[in-house]
Amino acid sequence: MKTIFIIFLAFCMCTGMMFAGCGEKERTAELKMQVLEKDTTWTGTVVLDGDIYVPPGVTLTIKPGTVIKFKKIDAHSVQNMFGTQSPYFPEAELIVRGRIVARGSAKENIVFTSFEIGAQPKDWGAINLLGSNNNLIEHCKIMFARNGVQSYGAEAQVCNSEFVENGEGISIKNEEEDHMLPWYGKVSDIEISHSRFYNNDSGISVRNSKAGISHNLIENNKYAGIVFRGRAGALVTYNEIIGNKEGICLYQGGKVRIEHNNIYDNTDYNIVAAEAQSFDIEAPKNWFGTIDTEKIDKSIFDRQDKHDLEKVIYKPFLLKRINWEE
Repeated sequence: MKTIFIIFLAFCMCTGMMFAGCGEKERTAELKMQVLEKDTTWTGTVVLDGDIYVPPGVTLTIKPGTVIKFKKIDAHSVQNMFGTQSPYFPEAELIVRGRIVARGSAKENIVFTSFEIGAQPKDWGAINLLGSNNNLIEHCKIMFARNGVQSYGAEAQVCNSEFVENGEGISIKNEEEDHMLPWYGKVSDIEISHSRFYNNDSGISVRNSKAGISHNLIENNKYAGIVFRGRAGALVTYNEIIGNKEGICLYQGGKVRIEHNNIYDNTDYNIVAAEAQSFDIEAPKNWFGTIDTEKIDKSIFDRQDKHDLEKVIYKPFLLKRINWEE
């Protein structure tokens, strides 16, 4: 009787283990260069061996916990759908003219990364938004891209996400050269909030476009935390910008207002008014890590350092560090 009981118990344990392991296996799909002809949903693991094009009228939805891995291709690969001239990349990329909704969750991030062992920045191109509207990148982790998200004349909300080991975390532009492109002249409008940018070449780049940048941690990027070029229009508020080579750099930086941020301990300068900046930069009510105006002046590169530059107007400045996360 005892032997039968032991056998029965072992059977139950084994069966329990079998049932515990008989849930749906993670699905893995490998996709070559292709056009998504209809609304598509990705889940599980998706390996991309070439460009994927989301045309106008089509929505790509990516579920929480999905991992998208890009194989490395070169400029001469037949897997490059539109060639390699701007706004396209030599590397594999996700080209969105329709819409992308990548909504992860706090417990199950969506991951965009390199397929390669020993992954490096610029192994793949970008989530490339070309004149598209109503895009969402939420609770995503984006790694090893040339530009994690690139926008040419697109609209998107990026929130609660992480950008690490990319060339640029987010690159925001408008098309000014090719009149034949459908998004020619359209200004990008991107909202970036509650996200983290670190160990990229640059965190965020904005050129001739609009951006709202708030409640982000922008730290330890190789060159600049945020770069503005051309007729950029932006509000930069409630961010922690620390440990970059330059905190914020403006080159013909447009109507940018910088206030209620912690901008301190950046290696070269906290704020830079580069050459060709044609008017003063509004940067009041920020915390620069000190209340010593001489130290603050040394952390800012502007007319005080070179006579033909414009001035960074940083007074009145905050007397203590703000809570940027709320």
